[in-house]
Amino acid sequence: MLSRFQWQTATPDAARVNLLCSRFDLPKPIAEILGCRLAGDEDACSRFLEPRLLHLGDPLAFPGIETATRRLWAAIEARETIVIYGDFDADGVTAVALMADVLNALGGCVKPFFPDRVAEGYGLSRTALDRCLAEHPETRVLLTVDCGITAVEEVAWAVSRGWDVIVTDHHEASTALPAAHAIVNPRVGATAGAEYLCGAGVAFKLAHALIKVGRTQGHAQSVDYDVRTWLDAVAVATVADVVPLVGENRILVSAGLDGLSRRPRMGLKALMCRAGVNNGMLNSHHLGFLLAPRLNAAGRMATAWPAFHLLQSTDWDAAVKVAADLEGLNAARRSVEATLLEQAEAQLRASPPKGAVVAAGESWHLGTIGIVAARLSESWNLPAAVIALAPDGHGRGSVRGTCGDNMVDALKECQDLIHGFGGHPRAAGFRLKPGMLDAFRERFGAVCARQRGDDDARPELIIDGWLSMTDVQPGLWRALQRLEPFGEGHARPRWGMRKVKLASRPVAVGGRGEHLRITFSSEGAKISGIWFKKGHLAETIAQAGTCFDVVGELHENTFTGKPTLEMQLVDLRTAE
Repeated sequence: MLSRFQWQTATPDAARVNLLCSRFDLPKPIAEILGCRLAGDEDACSRFLEPRLLHLGDPLAFPGIETATRRLWAAIEARETIVIYGDFDADGVTAVALMADVLNALGGCVKPFFPDRVAEGYGLSRTALDRCLAEHPETRVLLTVDCGITAVEEVAWAVSRGWDVIVTDHHEASTALPAAHAIVNPRVGATAGAEYLCGAGVAFKLAHALIKVGRTQGHAQSVDYDVRTWLDAVAVATVADVVPLVGENRILVSAGLDGLSRRPRMGLKALMCRAGVNNGMLNSHHLGFLLAPRLNAAGRMATAWPAFHLLQSTDWDAAVKVAADLEGLNAARRSVEATLLEQAEAQLRASPPKGAVVAAGESWHLGTIGIVAARLSESWNLPAAVIALAPDGHGRGSVRGTCGDNMVDALKECQDLIHGFGGHPRAAGFRLKPGMLDAFRERFGAVCARQRGDDDARPELIIDGWLSMTDVQPGLWRALQRLEPFGEGHARPRWGMRKVKLASRPVAVGGRGEHLRITFSSEGAKISGIWFKKGHLAETIAQAGTCFDVVGELHENTFTGKPTLEMQLVDLRTAE
């Protein structure tokens, strides 16, 4: 059986689709997507097709922000030291850089701080807080960004040292909330449309509120500061953190892409040059697969400081140098990731997973286990946990799930085997107790299998609509661009084509023949398709017949210099 999935076709209301075609001048296949994803609601479709900053909610209406803003302005006026404590990934670094910039511009005394991934671990840890206190004993306000919501004991300790703690985060909260001066987290309360903000998105809200309050209270330094200049970086962080691109996230990313195209901040411009991205070709794909990995590489392979300095840079020569450093770190990350992935796959071939993928190894690089977990989850179509084991038996793990999985709930059922955990339904981290690897593998796999139901059932593939090959025209591609930015919660549409024929023999391509190039024909037209990681199927498909149903995403291939539309294949079956 060639097909990996059970195919299901989305079915919008036909009358609504016709209405959307007429009102918004859309081809029927595009209107069908809006008809399904937005239930054909005309007002929702209008805002979706034209996301605008004026549709963002009032930042002061966001729970916790008014209290946080008052305390930060008091600290600015009293020249109290404000430590900004953030995570070391692209989201956290962007949030720290943004808040440091705005607070400094408003006259604050600001000290950015990042924990060390290896020595201190993720989030608000006592080890990192001890170092923070030693480096900044004069601290009066501790502002966390992209972390802190589960750090009940750590926040209590910081408060006992005389610090006022403001927690801004977007991760799932535990049963108890930290006793902070203020908490700003969409997971524990948000205004409509802002429920899925990432850490940098929450920071943008807080920065917006600070400027707004400063202007109403007559603070002169608030007048000239334009927080919108940070939208390009916030867009990269939002896509990098794989939060749903709906509501305010869609507005922020759309505006950020516009900013990157028109006048990117110095550091991102240097990074774009390094990544071979020009201003005229930008979409969410470039943010997630070209810019974000390079920003993330700093915190994964060394420290977050190079990424921080890049985002804050106003000097072109310095930005170019840091961008080159990040390029080198990203290359090292890819090399380490490839080695680790090969070792993990060898484990799984020897002992196939049940319910979930669990792979572990001594001294595996902590900065790459999350990426490897994502790769394994995708290739096995199962939740995946990858664990770096320490010599004393403890482990640090990273988990990734597929659509419909809830990794936070799964880890909750393993709490007796782990020291702690945190994250999102699709991505989380944890610390494994010594000697518990086998028990964790069995428990985690069983919990994930129960979440999914029938273990043997093929996963469902939702097809957004069916195209004939003659539908694939530049007009359809231009209309498809109106649905950008694509990402989590608003995936690039997957279209099917029925009874297409092989126009030539499938060819394995890529450095090791790992990918598959196929050309299909129908109704006198042809379209080329690329199927990643399926090079081994070349002979199987060639012998299976000449007529197929295929499902894939439309992409524009600009490699040859002349843009052509092609299919990025997702699944294939012999036609009835």
